[in-house]
Amino acid sequence: MAKNILFNFLFYFFCNQIFLFDLHPYENYYSSKSNASVKETLVKISENSWKISSFGKHPLFTLKQESIFSIDNGTVYLESGYRKLDILGGLRKDHQTYRVEKKGNKKVVIFSFGKSKGSIEIEENFYDNLTLQIQIKMNFLKNDQFKINYFDKGKIKIKSFLNKRDEIIYKSEPVEVFEFTEQREDKRYFKFLIKNDSNKETIKVFQGGRGFNIDWELD
Repeated sequence: MAKNILFNFLFYFFCNQIFLFDLHPYENYYSSKSNASVKETLVKISENSWKISSFGKHPLFTLKQESIFSIDNGTVYLESGYRKLDILGGLRKDHQTYRVEKKGNKKVVIFSFGKSKGSIEIEENFYDNLTLQIQIKMNFLKNDQFKINYFDKGKIKIKSFLNKRDEIIYKSEPVEVFEFTEQREDKRYFKFLIKNDSNKETIKVFQGGRGFNIDWELD
């Protein structure tokens, strides 16, 4: 009986160790066949504060993003961020900023997008483009499906994902991955592949919509 209890404990412990994700600073580069590139960096700025940045160049657009966040007991807390998307040399723009402030026992998001400014009170934790994948790597690798709160243009939205394990050929080698696919009602799509190893790197990203399809791969 005691041996069975010990075996079950060790089995549970080591199974969970497989999915542990430790955050470390990095600098990653992604490229696509459409002569596009993305540089993504993660740096530690204090004992429990991080900054993740992304800069992308494509023949049709440029994108700059930055998020500052902290982590507590495996939960990512977004503190501030911005996204600047310029399409066709600035003919169309999507510029957003946001920061979380505490007012007494309440949390408020101060935001701007375009010429609009405002604030909303929040009760549940939320994520943006950059922190969403970090939280997924920490908490959702074992989930077949889940929903996660996402902040965009002054509103908290809900993103739904399906997750499955697969094996792909990456850099001429077979690699096991977690494949996360966003469930959407429109014709856009978003999917990314996380390598199933200790680093949990995002090695491929697929996104598309009306008039564009881009496949990014980690260099």
